[in-house]
Amino acid sequence: MIVVVLRAVVLYIVVLISLRIMGKGELGQLQPFDLVVSLMIAELAAMPMEDLNAPMSHGITAIATLVFLQCLTSFLSLKSNKVRKIICGTPSILITHGKFNFQEMKKLRVNVNDILGQLRLKGYSNADDIDYLIMETNGQMSVIAPNTLLDKKCKRIPIAVILDGEIMHGNIDKYNLSRANLDFELKNQGLELNEVIYGAVDENNKYILYRKNN
Repeated sequence: MIVVVLRAVVLYIVVLISLRIMGKGELGQLQPFDLVVSLMIAELAAMPMEDLNAPMSHGITAIATLVFLQCLTSFLSLKSNKVRKIICGTPSILITHGKFNFQEMKKLRVNVNDILGQLRLKGYSNADDIDYLIMETNGQMSVIAPNTLLDKKCKRIPIAVILDGEIMHGNIDKYNLSRANLDFELKNQGLELNEVIYGAVDENNKYILYRKNN
């Protein structure tokens, strides 16, 4: 009995430390690879409890390896937009001004009932009440709705043109944006490309650039 208690205490501490090392985001917004690592850590922590003859060092070593791999993956996705896109994917627009995007719904295997249920949970009775419904990379759905006080609709969601100091060439080409205008805005605001953590073009074609550490 004492051995079981001691193993439980040690594994509890190891798992708790592992989750803290992986970061607060693991508890709030699980990306696909975060969820896989969390499930595997739970399984590895349970194995030494089920088999008292198994060395605890094996389970702890396996958990440490998973934590290292998760931290490495997070670091790579932080440094590279391409890696982040492969691992986490990209947000998908499911509704645009009351129109369902059936191509994206089919791709994500989401049906109309799922979307209507999400709208009701967020306080909207039908698709015409919102401007955009977006499925984020963690599987949650977010809503962009008209400003009821100003009765103003969002004509277009902001288009990302810079992310972590890298130009989003795909968005520039897709939405026929001008690279020359972007360069002019960077120069006009006295910014170098590597100084910008996020830049976007709003519905009025205005460039909004956010400096790192600002």
